[in-house]
Amino acid sequence: MLASARLLSLGIGSIYYSGYAPPMKILLVEDDPSTRELLVFHLTAARYTVEQAADGIIAQELAALWSYDLILLDINVPRLDGLSLCRHLREQEVSTPILMLTAQAGDADVITGLDAGADDYVTKPFEVSQVLARIRALLRRGARAATIPSLVWGHLCLNPTLAQVTYSGQAVPLTPKEYSLLELFLHHPQRVFSRSAILDHLWTIDDSPTEGAVTNLVKDLRNRLKRSGVVESVIQTVYGLGYRLRDLPPSLVLGTANNGFHEPSGGAQAETQEPVLVTAPKGKTLEAIAARFQASIQQRLAVVEAAVRSLQAGNLPPQQRTVAQDEAHRLAGGLGTFGYDEGSTYARQIEQLLGDRPLQTTEVDQLSRHLLDLKQTLALTPKPLSAEIGQACHLGVILSVELELINQLQDDAVSHGWHLDRATDLGELLQTLAQGRAEAVVLTLDQSAPLAGKLAPLREVKQRFPQLPVLVLTCRDSLEERVQVARLQGDRYLVAPATPSQIFDTLSHLLPETQAPEARVMVVDNDPVTRGAITELLTPWGLQVTELGDSSQFWEMLRQVQPDLLLLALEMPTFSGIDLCQVVRQDSRFGNLPILMVAAHPDTVTVRQVFEMGADDLIGKPIVGPELVTRVLSRIERSRLRQKIEQMRRRQALYWTQQETTDPLTQVANGLHFDAFLQQQWERHCQDQAPLSLILCSPDSLRTYYQIYGQQAGDAALRRIARTLHCTINPNIDLVARCGDDEFAIVLPNTNLDGALRVVARMQQAVTDLKIPQPASDEGDYITLSLGIGGTTPTGSLSIDLLLKTADQALKDAKGRGGNTFCLYPMC
Repeated sequence: MLASARLLSLGIGSIYYSGYAPPMKILLVEDDPSTRELLVFHLTAARYTVEQAADGIIAQELAALWSYDLILLDINVPRLDGLSLCRHLREQEVSTPILMLTAQAGDADVITGLDAGADDYVTKPFEVSQVLARIRALLRRGARAATIPSLVWGHLCLNPTLAQVTYSGQAVPLTPKEYSLLELFLHHPQRVFSRSAILDHLWTIDDSPTEGAVTNLVKDLRNRLKRSGVVESVIQTVYGLGYRLRDLPPSLVLGTANNGFHEPSGGAQAETQEPVLVTAPKGKTLEAIAARFQASIQQRLAVVEAAVRSLQAGNLPPQQRTVAQDEAHRLAGGLGTFGYDEGSTYARQIEQLLGDRPLQTTEVDQLSRHLLDLKQTLALTPKPLSAEIGQACHLGVILSVELELINQLQDDAVSHGWHLDRATDLGELLQTLAQGRAEAVVLTLDQSAPLAGKLAPLREVKQRFPQLPVLVLTCRDSLEERVQVARLQGDRYLVAPATPSQIFDTLSHLLPETQAPEARVMVVDNDPVTRGAITELLTPWGLQVTELGDSSQFWEMLRQVQPDLLLLALEMPTFSGIDLCQVVRQDSRFGNLPILMVAAHPDTVTVRQVFEMGADDLIGKPIVGPELVTRVLSRIERSRLRQKIEQMRRRQALYWTQQETTDPLTQVANGLHFDAFLQQQWERHCQDQAPLSLILCSPDSLRTYYQIYGQQAGDAALRRIARTLHCTINPNIDLVARCGDDEFAIVLPNTNLDGALRVVARMQQAVTDLKIPQPASDEGDYITLSLGIGGTTPTGSLSIDLLLKTADQALKDAKGRGGNTFCLYPMC
């Protein structure tokens, strides 16, 4: 048994590292191919794995099937827009950080996106470096970012910050996949990776090859290292299981300098070397991406130009207008990103003029001028795209009056993987930190001020941002000052003179180090030798193992650990493995947890008893390492697959339920749902003797709007009105339903007539604020709302039909008075 455990164990001290940012997976939702391709290029260069979706429905399905570290979401994608997708994900309790891309820079648009559940936003056109910085900030905020100093194996050194691999100081050129594979092994020195696990880490679902590609990749990496002068064998094949990082030869272990730690930026050579991970995939160079975008510009311009001509002729169909507006939106977002800043401004103005509302003659002329200006701008040479955008870079802020120090640090920041902003005073520093993007702060102490005054910035920063690392720089070494900095929770105290390398290395080590395990296993056995052997076998596979020797503490530990799999010894004092198995199966929360029983001498009776009590598998002693690993991993994989299938079924059932009860055009409740909801509330309010109100409303002149502007424009106006009505109620209690072509019903539980009047006032104002043009009307410029209100405290002598008739008559009377008003009829 112990020999089997040693078979899969690795030597201690074969690699040294103090932090790492594991490869992260991003879902990119963007319908513009050029923008999507540019983002994929730079995200891949920054060593993210990127899944792509061109519309909201595909993104919704991907988010339901897979876990992502971040979602990069364009607000204006087809089929299901970004705001709706964002709301859907948050309703499904998906906590993945969402970074919204939007060409609408107004405060109201930004607030809408954040209220929908987005964590941050970037306005188009954007600098890709800004997008990458926001991504890093969100990942750090989600406790997934980490420090990334160099990983060292003997004379082989991998610097994740510069994406650079060296051997004895000489550069080792690798392809991106080779680099990612080496990085994976170096980061997990005590793990054996199966071919399928390597596929999951290095490839996306769209281009996931067979396991043979892993074999070829390992072979290519070995050959590349050998050609670069690496004499040691770095990767070891564990037959029947997969691959792992080989133990260091004894000569290298003894000869490793500096206890195995490597400073990525120490020395002039490290500062001047260029990253060697520069091999881009075929056809994915920046020039190729820019060329494909250039080719698409004329096609999009042609669509917009045709719409402008139709508009000038007075015959622009709604569908053509919508298509032209979409193309203008894509131009507005893409032009600035690809170097046409002024062109992006003209495209955005064109997009706004191509909105739903009818245009005056002067506005049509203005639209033509913007189009001409746009074409002239596109005839100029764009700004060149930066090829360094994809390089990893942390964000820091320094508060100092020493300009020479600031200039020196800002000049050297990029070579150390940092970007350093300067704050001129404490107010500007706090304002910058409030944006949530800085990863660390550098404070220099003003030696001319008293101790309390010089430490005031540190006190203020730590009170408002306690989790943010702060490095204090001072020109004098004072014990009293050190004590005060420690009391104020300062993270590092550095005395000048300090080199930029020392400062940035200190900042890098201050960044959080977290890495989530792939799965948690709880081992319950009173034999410490068996527990230790199982832990030694499972840990190299990325499993977090928790040991428990006293079965009487099982339930408390189970709730604390919340494992993905249980390994229970059959025979234990106090409670046996069968006892614990039965307890788990009786619990609604842990009832489906995979359970593997470990028995010393399993006979036929024992086997039958174990499976009858609910165990999933039985493993005999002595434990065979490969057999245990295979069974544990397969059970965890089956359990997770079953959970995903159950989640899909629940979501599918919820979707079809919503389809049955939701109006397909307006996405509010339909008449069927309204009838059932009103009946339910009537019965409940009869029992509780609580007030119930009903509002029926209809937009004024909407049918005329349909006749003049067409079906598509009319449907769009109706959707806007429905969404607006929904926003004026409490959706967790009240209900908005479409009960006719242009009629809505609002049910207000536990609301008397005074409360209903307040809701009516909000609805009237909100619909008026939409400023939907009201055609051929002397009542006003915009569409308004007529409403009928009925309400009562339900009793046995009253009925739902009477409530409906009362509200309907009130609506008819409001319409008869010319609209834009309400009538309220109480029920006796």
